[in-house]
Amino acid sequence: MKRSLTLVALPVAMLILAASCASGPSEAAKVRNISPSTTTTTVPLPEGLVLIKISNAAFQPAILELDTTTMPMIRWENLDNVEYTIFARGKEFESPVVPPGGTWDFDFSTIEPGVYRYFIVRGAQTIPGLIDTRPAQ
Repeated sequence: MKRSLTLVALPVAMLILAASCASGPSEAAKVRNISPSTTTTTVPLPEGLVLIKISNAAFQPAILELDTTTMPMIRWENLDNVEYTIFARGKEFESPVVPPGGTWDFDFSTIEPGVYRYFIVRGAQTIPGLIDTRPAQ
């Protein structure tokens, strides 16, 4: 008896789960022409700004070629739960402390074109990144 109940209950539970996971607005919302609410929004970056994310103690992207005539600004966004300071190896720039969830912007059109190696420190580990602002040859 238990086995036959399990054989019936399992498919019913799967159907209920599948129905509850369906995406899109409800029929009532469609009739009222109301869009479903959302918890996420995507805000486009301002023009001329490139985003580098710090996540899991790594830069994404870690290597970047930057045309400073069209995209001079870099924004670092700290997605980790620890604070960081971003240092250029040649001391061309240094951020203030960037807290978890915080950002820091730097305008590369204010310095000479070149290859800039930068890093953050996490414990005894140095996390590298590279930005190349030299004009294309």
